[in-house]
Amino acid sequence: MLSVLIQTLNDEERLARTLASLIGGAVEGVVRDVIVCDTGSTDQTHRVAEHAGCLYVASGGIAAGIRQAKGDWLLLLEPGARLA
Repeated sequence: MLSVLIQTLNDEERLARTLASLIGGAVEGVVRDVIVCDTGSTDQTHRVAEHAGCLYVASGGIAAGIRQAKGDWLLLLEPGARLA
């Protein structure tokens, strides 16, 4: 199972598109958890992450997210990436 990590900075709109593309993987049991690693956003990035049920890490970047990951594998994505 995958832990998906997404590092963000003021990416609420792009983050929403990326999270939407992960729904299929979560339903199929491929995605274990999604961790949004914020680097100081001043927009509503945190609300998008929390509304989607993601773990939101407010500081520490990707390294902090990796420490929280529960999956066997890590997948690092940029906000705006879409999985097909």
